[in-house]
Amino acid sequence: MKKLLSLSSAKILMICAAGLITTLGAFWHHQVNQAHLNRMNVLNQGISTCFNRVSQTFTAMMIKDIKSPYLDRGFMGLSDECLNETIKGINPFKKNVGKGYETLNKLVGEVHWFHEKILKTHAPMLAGKGADVPLSPLVDRFSKMENFKVSLVDEIDSANAKYREIQANDEVILGAGLLLFVIGLSILSLQEFNRLQLRREIENQGLNLLKTGQANVGAMVDQIVDRALTTQGMPVTAQVFKDYHGELLERVSSKFAKPDNNNLERNEVPEKNEVIEIPRTSFKRVLTALQNIHPALKVSEVRDVEIAAEQESCEQIMNASVNLLNEKRTEKNKILVTNQVHSDKTIISFFLAGNTFNASELEYASSTSAVSAETLDMNMMILKEMAQETGTNMHFENKADRNGNITGMNIRLVMKRVPRNKSKNLVSVVRGKKKDLAREMMN
Repeated sequence: MKKLLSLSSAKILMICAAGLITTLGAFWHHQVNQAHLNRMNVLNQGISTCFNRVSQTFTAMMIKDIKSPYLDRGFMGLSDECLNETIKGINPFKKNVGKGYETLNKLVGEVHWFHEKILKTHAPMLAGKGADVPLSPLVDRFSKMENFKVSLVDEIDSANAKYREIQANDEVILGAGLLLFVIGLSILSLQEFNRLQLRREIENQGLNLLKTGQANVGAMVDQIVDRALTTQGMPVTAQVFKDYHGELLERVSSKFAKPDNNNLERNEVPEKNEVIEIPRTSFKRVLTALQNIHPALKVSEVRDVEIAAEQESCEQIMNASVNLLNEKRTEKNKILVTNQVHSDKTIISFFLAGNTFNASELEYASSTSAVSAETLDMNMMILKEMAQETGTNMHFENKADRNGNITGMNIRLVMKRVPRNKSKNLVSVVRGKKKDLAREMMN
């Protein structure tokens, strides 16, 4: 059921369209065959009516009721006309009757000669002659006509049976198409119901953040907006928002971390002769060390960058990230390592396909409150503690494709980098009031 609910709306609409087209096509074909059946029934009734007239003429002749209206030339002419009209009516769809069309022509010919024979026998009787004429030739011809009539009716019944069999198949196809259409509509309704439920839950979660005064917590806002976009089928937009929002939070935090010289009574400017060592570590060097320890690492689109941190700290935090994913890895899966380089930071990602973080792990990664150690993985706790010590921004997330299907788990580490134009030479330190310093710098 989950697989059906995860289908895209376009695929479900295609299922509905296929079911509707199948239903309409089967219904149309059923009606066409029903029209053929109606024609066959009319033909059968017409043949029965015409042959009953011939039987009445034959009976009157057998009992030698020479004054019977059934032996009248006009009555027999109407019988012939009846069969001729039947042939004209069957001409447009004679292929549907099959061999019955030939049988009907033979029957018409026999009836015509039968009536001619009746007239030749009946005329002397009216004149008072030929009362002892043998009637056996008439009996033989009537028996032959009766056999033609029975064969014709059997062939019509056989054609009707084929049409009924085709109609039964049409009814099965019609039912299957209708069922497919209803299933497609049901899936669409369930998907819409689930979307409404998720939307209501996300709105309640946002309302709770407002009530508790946590609406300005960046990680919580990031998570709730990401969930809202993902559930609405916009995973790419969700990823763009996460990247943008994460960078925005980093800029805000770095802005507040820098001292405001305008609010200080005294300023300190580094002396030219003093040198302050900035810790720097090559990312590729750390990655090479990790590959020696973890053969399951797979490197893709990696650019070397100088990270503003000690090499040991970098190795420890990245090793903890790999250990955390390695415990959930199967033998076939690899841990994919990528990085993005920005002007003042680098974003290092560790991705493992086919696995996901659960809700408690995602909440722990974005929360600052303490959680019982019994419910969490030790590597996760080590990773978070080291991230806090080194000033690294850590993010846990479950990646999704464009259709909203979860593809795997991802750990992002946002680490400061050493700017390319960063100079190791420092200027002298001058102490004084702001006004004096400004006047001195202007001179």
